[in-house]
Amino acid sequence: MPKIKIHRSVEEILIMAASVVAASTVLPFAIYRYFHGQYTIALVEVLAVFIVASIGLLVWKTRDTTYTSTALSAFILAGLVLLNYLIDSSIFIWTYPIIMTVYFLNPAKRSALLVIPTLLALFPLMYIEKTTIEFASAIVTVIITLVFSHLVSGKIRQQNERLQNLINYDGLTGALNRRSLDDRLDLLQSLYFRHKAPGSNIVSVIIFDIDDFKMINDTRGHLEGDKILINLTKYIKKMIRKTDEFYRYGGEEFVVIVNGSNLYKAGELAEKIRAAIEETELLKDLTVTASFGVAEIQSLEESQSWLARADKALYRAKRAGKNRVYLANPEKVNDFEKDYENYKKEKSQA
Repeated sequence: MPKIKIHRSVEEILIMAASVVAASTVLPFAIYRYFHGQYTIALVEVLAVFIVASIGLLVWKTRDTTYTSTALSAFILAGLVLLNYLIDSSIFIWTYPIIMTVYFLNPAKRSALLVIPTLLALFPLMYIEKTTIEFASAIVTVIITLVFSHLVSGKIRQQNERLQNLINYDGLTGALNRRSLDDRLDLLQSLYFRHKAPGSNIVSVIIFDIDDFKMINDTRGHLEGDKILINLTKYIKKMIRKTDEFYRYGGEEFVVIVNGSNLYKAGELAEKIRAAIEETELLKDLTVTASFGVAEIQSLEESQSWLARADKALYRAKRAGKNRVYLANPEKVNDFEKDYENYKKEKSQA
């Protein structure tokens, strides 16, 4: 049985880590308060530990980060307000690290929408329980922390987006690159392995290669060859759905991930792309053709084996005369035209 890798995103790891840290930080206080007879507060803190830990577990199970990061942040802030009013304003000191944690987990605008109402709820208590100078100091230091966290969070996310673009996108065509493809296939294979319900997480890959591209480069020059790749990328992006993904695999080879589509549906798209490329003038006075291989995701298969099946189908299409689509499955590789006719017959009889 092949080893299926379960890849975690940075966001997932951060939220699960924050859940563990928050739960392990609050639990000792809950135990302390229980042994000192503060049962109501101890119960609230135990409940907080349970909810925070549950959010971390939810991320581990569902891999959702957007809603869980917001939920975790909102709950931590609500707990901060509640404990300040239940105990006393000495708990206010936790406001500073909590503000930074919320900005660490969420985009700057969403963090501000969560943090500002929390501060407005805390200031009346601070005004009542603190001296004028203590209250003023608290307001000033919290505002400084808030503004600093907001600016730094926004800057870090901008830099991360730029870095991700450099890492994940092909510099020539603007398509996603091979590194992104490898990570995405690993993730899709992990999801398919974790959720084995029939029909769930079905996805197929299309890999295609421009026919005789070396000859085009030799006769028209590499700059003209680059223009073909750029124009092809723009054209394919307009043809595929928003839910599909387009990658430059290397050289003149490209991959389309067709989400929610089985082998035959992906084969239909591949044939549509093949015909469009043949009919489109990607360069003045020059038409090109491409050969395609298609493979559907399978259980207990490593992501590279999945892509390799599509790649083998592609090279069978090349050897069969180029400018055609071949389908791959664990048992055989068929010419798309013949196999698609059988598929249409079965579909019409259903």
